[in-house]
Amino acid sequence: MLSNIAASPVDYAAIAAIFVLIATTFGNIILAHKKSNKTKITKEDDSQSVEIKDDAALEKSESVEPVPLKEELSWNARLFKGMARTRNDVWAKVSNIISGNNLAEEMRDELEEILFTADLSPAIVDELLDELPKFSQEEGEPLVKVKEFLQSKVSSAQQNVKKEFYEFSPNSNGPKVIMIVGVNGAGKTTTIGKLATKYKAQGAKVVVGACDTFRAAAVEQLEVWCKRADVEMVRAEEGADPSGVAFDAVAKAKEINADYCIIDTAGRLHTKSNLMDELAKTKKVMSKVIPDAPHETLLVLDAITGQNALRQAEEFNKSLQLSGLIFTKCDGSAKAGSAVSIVQNLGVPIIYIGVGENVEDLDIFDLDAYLNALLGIESKLA
Repeated sequence: MLSNIAASPVDYAAIAAIFVLIATTFGNIILAHKKSNKTKITKEDDSQSVEIKDDAALEKSESVEPVPLKEELSWNARLFKGMARTRNDVWAKVSNIISGNNLAEEMRDELEEILFTADLSPAIVDELLDELPKFSQEEGEPLVKVKEFLQSKVSSAQQNVKKEFYEFSPNSNGPKVIMIVGVNGAGKTTTIGKLATKYKAQGAKVVVGACDTFRAAAVEQLEVWCKRADVEMVRAEEGADPSGVAFDAVAKAKEINADYCIIDTAGRLHTKSNLMDELAKTKKVMSKVIPDAPHETLLVLDAITGQNALRQAEEFNKSLQLSGLIFTKCDGSAKAGSAVSIVQNLGVPIIYIGVGENVEDLDIFDLDAYLNALLGIESKLA
């Protein structure tokens, strides 16, 4: 009995400790809840004060003179900038080697290796290597001599470019039909969108035929370009016969008396003869609407593919008798020099050159400006 009475104070102490713990826990929960509400209110107040501050800043900014936009780069400046990789990776190295040297045999080997990275044809590389020792010993800048050498290889073909590619004038003989071909990924669809935009800006009425019926994404991309340029597009269901779409597009262009009818085509591997035959069929079908259509057949080439672009061009030319080339993506490759070999081998001129994604990044191929940008000579950027 006495032991129970002695133990009772210990039991009461334990019970009291439990009550204190429970009270403390509830107190912390209530305090945390109050802080949370307070923080929420503070944040709401802060957001209101920021919003008021932003409105005040906006009102103040309206009274400030607007900052003028940066001046757009000229085409020559964009071209020079876009060709930087080819210029730095190839021709700057060539210049360093040939400037003030007698070009010993080991230097010739080094030059040969560098020139092949530019994807010049073996024939041009061999001929240029024979000329470089003379260039290094003559007065003046050696790269100017290189420019004259390269210019001599392609100038005759480039003289065959027709002015109507660039200068729109109403045609009383009906629409000019332009067929665009190339492998997937070369930039065909984007190039067609840019061309349609350029012709429309000159006041031309343009119809685009979306004949790449195998890739829904290609038609959708082309549709975006056509809507942006406000030109008409003729399309068909996915998987439809491309030749039928081409026929309908040319017929539509003739019906509404359009100035241009630009025909997109499905990307074709130049190594697949059956696919190339299908392109030839599409070309032939258009002549049933307009006897001499297509008036131009242009091949879009990706500069990144280098010497492979030459093989593409040879096969497309064999099947379709190309009238011109469009050289794209020169800003992403050190192989833009392959254009020289392609033009020399085919005798087909480059009509347009591209150095970017925007409409203004596709422009007239000017041989002199191209070689200046390629070699880093007298960059007339204005």
